Amino acid sequence: MNSNSDAPKIMNKTIISILTILGILVIGVAGFGALITLSPEPPRVERPKVVPLVSTTSPEVQSGSISIMGNGTVRATREINLVAEISGRVVRISPSAVSGGFFQQGTPLFTLDQSDYRNAVSIAEAEVTQRKYELLLAQEEVTVARDEWNRLQARRGSSEIPDSTDLGVLVFKEPQLRLAESLLKSAEARLEDARTRLNRTQVRAPFSGRIRTKLVDIGQYVAPGQAVASAYNTDQVEIPVPLQSSETALIGNLWQRETNRQISIPATVRATFGDRTYEWDGFVDRTEGTLDANTRTLNVVVKVNQPYKTTENGRPPLLVGMFSEVEIQGSSYDTYYVIPREALKENETVWVFNDGILEVRNVDIIQESEGKVYIENGLNPDERLITSTLDVFTDGMEIRTVD
Repeated sequence: MNSNSDAPKIMNKTIISILTILGILVIGVAGFGALITLSPEPPRVERPKVVPLVSTTSPEVQSGSISIMGNGTVRATREINLVAEISGRVVRISPSAVSGGFFQQGTPLFTLDQSDYRNAVSIAEAEVTQRKYELLLAQEEVTVARDEWNRLQARRGSSEIPDSTDLGVLVFKEPQLRLAESLLKSAEARLEDARTRLNRTQVRAPFSGRIRTKLVDIGQYVAPGQAVASAYNTDQVEIPVPLQSSETALIGNLWQRETNRQISIPATVRATFGDRTYEWDGFVDRTEGTLDANTRTLNVVVKVNQPYKTTENGRPPLLVGMFSEVEIQGSSYDTYYVIPREALKENETVWVFNDGILEVRNVDIIQESEGKVYIENGLNPDERLITSTLDVFTDGMEIRTVD
């Protein structure tokens, strides 16, 4: 009975608690709203306008020929393996036949044992002597036969002509004479062959140059066709310079040079020794004719004459295998502009500082080389070009310069 009478009281207390909490929340929200409504409005502050700060430069005005720059490795124009044409044992080697040794054209660099070949020459000379003697006998027999025929005709009082058949010519012993002549020619040919083989016991240089590698030594037996050394010429070297098609297009008369060797395209080759850079005068000789499948470049071959010639300023030789810089004289322009690479923006454009306004302008690029850009059209000498980089920019935006 008591528990049933207490239930209404507990429920009433719960309702009163919930209403109390709701009342407190309503009063709090109302108070917070009143504070916001009645609080003074903060003063409005104008945010200052920020104008980007940039650096500028002026284009450099030039005229004349454009220089096309490239790099390449010096190589010999001729490089071969010196080979033995006959077999034999190496008995002598020239002091020049060492790695890096200089030699002149025709110098005997390696000599093989000549004993057997000298004997072959002596035998062939003896055979030639014998065949000459046999030819003299045959000629004398022909003369005697003709004299006897003439005396016989004189006794008969006739001028009969012998028949021209093979049997008839035997009267004058002409077949014997032709045989002696052919045997002499054969002997002389064998003598010439023996002398040639004797001469080939010396491996001679076909041109003036240097030895790259010596491959045999004294006492070694070599066979015909075996290489005894590798050598290259020193009167001229060449440097293949890989260039893009846009760069080769700047070399005037390049393709005419391919067919007309009278056309001269000057070039300058530079190489560094220690802390000094030296120069050699060169010329464009040709192109290698095909594009590289990987780099899509074309090799332009520049040649230098007498690369090993020394000068008064102590210039060293332009060695084969040396990495060098090449400057090729290109086409000539009445006026062109040179700007730093930083001044060239995307899509072949530049940013011009025009009275505090950024102007985006297209330009005609001739080439890019060593941090510089060569431009034909699109600029004026007195303009200022923006070299700074902006993350966000628009054509016509306001800017200011460091100046």
